[in-house]
Amino acid sequence: MLSLGIDIGTSTVKLVLLKDKEIEKQWMAVHHGNPFVCLKKGLSTLELAMDTPFSLCVTGSNTEALLEQDSAIPSLGDIPAIVEGVRWIIPQVGSVIEIGSQGARFITDLQSRAPQFSVNEHCAGGTGSFFEDQMSRVGCKLEDYSSLVKQAQSVPRLSGRCAVFAKTDIIHRQQEGVSTPDILLGLCYAMIRNYKATIVRRLPVCKPVVFCGGVTCNTGVIRAVREVFGLTEEELIIPEFVRYEAALGAALKASGSFTLRQLNDSLEPCKKEILAKITLHYPEVEREAVWEQVQLRYAELLSKWRTDLGGKKNFHNGVGGTYDCIAIMCFYDACRDVVTFREMEEIEENLILPSFRKLRFVDINKPFWKKLMYRAFSTAQKHCDTWHDYEMDVAPYENSKPIYYEFTACPAAEFAKRFGFADIMPALCNVDYASMELLHAKLVRKTTCVDGCRCDYTICGDKDPYVKEHPEYRDENGYRRNKECSYR
Repeated sequence: MLSLGIDIGTSTVKLVLLKDKEIEKQWMAVHHGNPFVCLKKGLSTLELAMDTPFSLCVTGSNTEALLEQDSAIPSLGDIPAIVEGVRWIIPQVGSVIEIGSQGARFITDLQSRAPQFSVNEHCAGGTGSFFEDQMSRVGCKLEDYSSLVKQAQSVPRLSGRCAVFAKTDIIHRQQEGVSTPDILLGLCYAMIRNYKATIVRRLPVCKPVVFCGGVTCNTGVIRAVREVFGLTEEELIIPEFVRYEAALGAALKASGSFTLRQLNDSLEPCKKEILAKITLHYPEVEREAVWEQVQLRYAELLSKWRTDLGGKKNFHNGVGGTYDCIAIMCFYDACRDVVTFREMEEIEENLILPSFRKLRFVDINKPFWKKLMYRAFSTAQKHCDTWHDYEMDVAPYENSKPIYYEFTACPAAEFAKRFGFADIMPALCNVDYASMELLHAKLVRKTTCVDGCRCDYTICGDKDPYVKEHPEYRDENGYRRNKECSYR
């Protein structure tokens, strides 16, 4: 019996595969903001046949992103996953100190049926990223931390409550002539003192204590934990699978029956959406042939057009981006006799809008969020300048006016015009309106790169009088548009 546990964290993806409740394989990698890409790579290392069944459970801070693609996947909270995993490794465990790159937790009284726990409050001061920040300030590499703290001769007093205060203390200690190894060891003690004061607080420290999480590779932190908590060598346990405890816990709680083929489909949202429409319109005996036709058309047209779009490194090629738009157009080419315009809109909406739904707290009517949005567009322009796929211009920011930017080149529009898919582009472009509405904003647009020389974006809060001055309508091609903008 195979069981797979997946831990999708803020910085890493971890997998643990169990066979008959024994660890068969474990895998871990930093995902650099692309957890799905990383997860697909990890799944390929399991050496399982595509249709081999296994039970499954997922945990971690990025779990929701996977569940949005397949709600049938069982999930487990971070704390229960850690508890299950640690209990399996060290049955006699009393407490768990868990410190990762972005989060820190303390779980105690694990021998009872209801363990107590406490977590950090979204501050870098008690997490692994705290060390990463400080290492850059002293001009050293993070991977050299352990070797440097071994050279320390003393433990200077530093602030671990806040990264900003720590920076000030580091400067003062450097001015006093304190060595870098001593400062780095002082930071270890500062962070653990802060962890004990702000996270552990009055909770009992039941022994033995299991220390797990990414910072366990830092020998200075291990030394600090022993001294700050007054633990002997036997009372502080750092297990063999110290960084896999949550993935292991998820594997132990895995249920259902899944395959790598099914998981890979879930990690390809565009494929999933297209297959859903094919299933809607074709009998089962025809579906595989239709999907094959879509794939062949995609490969044929893309090879005739261009292959220099930057792959996954280009942020425009994410979910709902350029490659997905091309795939949707190829699906339309193969199935235009049965698929409706609204169904084509739904495909792009289902790819784009989930990310915006997570940002419902954003309100562009408020100056703070409006300015932040402008900065996001300015950053996007820099990426466009790197890849030269979209040509983007952002107008200077003005407090009293809407944000304005425009594309004078769009790869999706270029592809559509070249291969005769201009009629379906409104279904792909209209999602821009829906995405802005989720941010309490309104998009005002008069033209696109398909039927004009540019695609214009005038964005304001949904309470801005500008919206009423430019009412929306649908043109004869299905585009959502507005009456002509009065200023840029």
